[in-house]
Amino acid sequence: MNKSYIKCLECGTINYNNDYCSNCDALLDVVLKRKLESEKKIEAKVKQEKEKPPSKVEVFLKNGLENPNSIIRYFFKTIYGIWLFFAVIIGGIIAAVTAAAAG
Repeated sequence: MNKSYIKCLECGTINYNNDYCSNCDALLDVVLKRKLESEKKIEAKVKQEKEKPPSKVEVFLKNGLENPNSIIRYFFKTIYGIWLFFAVIIGGIIAAVTAAAAG
């Protein structure tokens, strides 16, 4: 086992084989510190995506699907179904091209 003396950047205490400072509990392991920072960035990005307001198209389609007039509601359901169909087809084509390029 390697012996390592690490000086704490926060308080200057010399620590022996520790991940945290024995005096101020600051994180000493650089790899662990980077890992925790990257996890925080990922969590912040996920939180930002969840809080993102819906686009105008999504709001328009949602309002049309909840319309009290049945003719308008069925029209929007048809348009929404066609939209999903083409989205799946285009996604499948992109996947097929990617798979063919990958070999």
